[in-house]
Amino acid sequence: MTSTPIGLLHSRSRPAFGGPLALGGALSALGAVGVVITSAFYVASPPAVAGPVAPLDLAAAMAGAVTGAATLHWAGTVGVFGDLIWATAALLLAQELGRRGRGVSAAGWILLFLSIVIFTLVDGMTGYVFPPLAAASDASAFLGLKRLWDMLFLLGTAAYGAGVLAAMGGEAPADRTRLDRFLVGALMVVGLIGGVDAVAGLLGVTGLPTDKIAGASIDLGSALFVPISLRIARTPGSV
Repeated sequence: MTSTPIGLLHSRSRPAFGGPLALGGALSALGAVGVVITSAFYVASPPAVAGPVAPLDLAAAMAGAVTGAATLHWAGTVGVFGDLIWATAALLLAQELGRRGRGVSAAGWILLFLSIVIFTLVDGMTGYVFPPLAAASDASAFLGLKRLWDMLFLLGTAAYGAGVLAAMGGEAPADRTRLDRFLVGALMVVGLIGGVDAVAGLLGVTGLPTDKIAGASIDLGSALFVPISLRIARTPGSV
């Protein structure tokens, strides 16, 4: 007899392979790996163009888009495909959690889905818009789109942080293993820091390395999502 699972990371029932939690968890792990790889290409790119640096140095950003065209292209290409996979996973998990009456966790995964959709636009602009605009010396178009990109990056990071807190905080802590608690706790701390930093950036707070904190929260958070998602994929009672 299959018992009712209390949370994504714990159940006493036998696994039901191929259900929405198993598929969603597997796709989430794959999408998170894609984002980790994407983040590596962002790190390898000139920071003036690869992050929401404030104040914006237009000349440095355009020069970086030219010299870093190759890594920016790969960041955008790997990113959009990873984003599509992860967005699909987030929808599957949100739907299943909602069906089980876990409203807070479902809302968290919906926020994560929205964040991923935003970053699909960010990654697409990174790889396929900035390099050709900079190469064509179209400063006015580059300036407007870069300011939009900065806003979307911070908004996506804010949604990501809120989504992590709701998705992970909505689970039942008492039913987690020690490893589960460590992974989820670390992810929630990373999400909180990144989310607060992004909101501060959107509000115009100065004096913080907003671009570095936001980027690190996405990179480290995605790395933590890989083992968490694999554990979700093995959660029993997934149908």
